[in-house]
Amino acid sequence: MAKNARVACPVGVWTKLNAADVATDISLMLANDVAVSLQVTATGGAVPTDNVGPLELLRYGDGWSESTIVEKFPGVAAAVNIYAKPRENQSAGAGAADAVVSISHG
Repeated sequence: MAKNARVACPVGVWTKLNAADVATDISLMLANDVAVSLQVTATGGAVPTDNVGPLELLRYGDGWSESTIVEKFPGVAAAVNIYAKPRENQSAGAGAADAVVSISHG
């Protein structure tokens, strides 16, 4: 199922970004201009249970365009879902902030 949306991601919670299992190209971008460190990871289905191996998006506009999950997470077997979670502790001392992620996939 295709998706083109903005997804709210609360602090400390892994939020699924894609609509259904996806193997097509994905475009993803941190869409709110706040001090946030957003972790992004992929799984073969289940919600992540740890913080091992996520990519970090650090500022408004960070993300990628037209890449598959496998291209971004080659070490994740059978990756079909993408999740994001704002970090609970911010190094800048500003406190944690919720994030908004723009995602588009076929």
